[in-house]
Amino acid sequence: MTFGKDSGNTELMPNLTKNASGADNQQQTSLSSQNFYYTGFCVGELSCSVIRANDKRGRGYYFQPDITISNADLNLLKEINRIIASNLGNISPIKGGYNLKFRGKRKVEIVFQFFQNYPVITGDLAKKKLELLKNVLPAIGGNSKVQGREKVIEKCREDLKDLKLNGLAEEIREMNHFKDDEIGFFLAGIIDAEGSCGFKKSGKRLQPFFAVAMKDRKIIELIKDFLSYGNIHVRTNDGLYHWETSKISDVLKVIEIFTNKYPCKLTKMKDRMENIRRMLNDYTPRPQKLGK
Repeated sequence: MTFGKDSGNTELMPNLTKNASGADNQQQTSLSSQNFYYTGFCVGELSCSVIRANDKRGRGYYFQPDITISNADLNLLKEINRIIASNLGNISPIKGGYNLKFRGKRKVEIVFQFFQNYPVITGDLAKKKLELLKNVLPAIGGNSKVQGREKVIEKCREDLKDLKLNGLAEEIREMNHFKDDEIGFFLAGIIDAEGSCGFKKSGKRLQPFFAVAMKDRKIIELIKDFLSYGNIHVRTNDGLYHWETSKISDVLKVIEIFTNKYPCKLTKMKDRMENIRRMLNDYTPRPQKLGK
C-alpha cells in the first residue's frame, strides 16, 4: 500500500492563494486533512443502494440512488450532513439510532464531490460500493441517454446486493498517496464507526483493550501499520478482521493519539477513552497490610 509521511497528495483547498505564507499553507493543509475524518466515519457506517419507488401519480416506477450513514449520535450525524453535503441530507430515527440519508441523484452527486476531494484512503468494500453507485448515476433519470438503462440499473442493484452478502472477490489496487495526517484523521473516523475499547476479564484481573473489527482487511492492516502495534486475527464466528491491543502502554498511546492528535468525535467513544485513561492513570497498587 502506498502510504507514508513522504508521499504527496493533490492540494485539497482551492481557496489558497499563491501569496500565502508557509505557516498559512501548513494551517490550511491541516484543516483540509481533518476532513478525512468524515470519509473514515462514512466508510465504517456506509450503505449504498438504488431504490425502486412507485410513482405517486400512478405512472409506473422510478429509481433513486441512495447513500445512508447510520449511527446513534444525532449531533455527529448533523455535523456530517453539514460538512459533506451542506445539510441536504435527511435524518430520521431508527431503532437504536438514526439514519442520515442522501437520496436522489443531485444529493448523491454532491456527496461524491466531497469524496472526490477527500477520497477513501483504503477499503475495497467501500470503494466498490461507491464505484458501483457512481457509475450507475448516468443511467438514472428520465432524461438519461444510456442505452438499456433499466438493465444497467438492475445490474447495479444486483451487484450491490451481492457485495453486501458475499463481499468482494478481487482486490482493488491502491493508486493514491496520502500524508500521515490524512491517514490519522481517516482512521479516527473508522475508530468512531467500528472501534471498541474498555476492560475485559483476563484471569482474575481486568485487562484494558482497544479493538477494531471490520470485513475489510486492508483497513485493519492500515491501522496496525499506522500505529505499529497490536495484533490481527480473523474471527471464526463472523469472519471479521480484528485488530486489537491490550498492552497497557499501547492502549494509552492509542487513546492519546485519538484524543489529541487525531481526535475522535463520537461522544460515546470519547467518554470510553477518557474513562480508561482515568482508571489506568489513577490506579496504584494498594500496599499490602502487614500481618499481626
